[in-house]
Amino acid sequence: MRVRGASAAEALGRLALAMSELLTGGATVEARPGEDAVVEIEGGPDLAGSAVALLRELLYRFATAREIATAIEVTGVDASGVEARVAFGPYDRTRHAEGLDLKAVTRHAAHLEREGDGWVAQAVFDV
Repeated sequence: MRVRGASAAEALGRLALAMSELLTGGATVEARPGEDAVVEIEGGPDLAGSAVALLRELLYRFATAREIATAIEVTGVDASGVEARVAFGPYDRTRHAEGLDLKAVTRHAAHLEREGDGWVAQAVFDV
């Protein structure tokens, strides 16, 4: 998966939401009102490592609590980690049956880097 954004934070947020699209098969997820979570993740050793750490945390929450990130605002990202405000909604086995069964977020070919006048975020998933 490869996305673009005007900033590193925007590109990473778009990548996280793209992963949610894969998990749900593109079907909608209703966010739980008033239950946004602040997620702080240690990353590194570079921006790509921090991006992978955030995606792994979101995939972990999906696997253990069956919750999907429906909106995300990355408020900080650097080589040491990521901070984001995330809205979650419940996974529905029927509505989201077309979604992929993602097993892992790999470090292989992961990128979060400036490209031209914007940023590119890329991740590879084990299916």
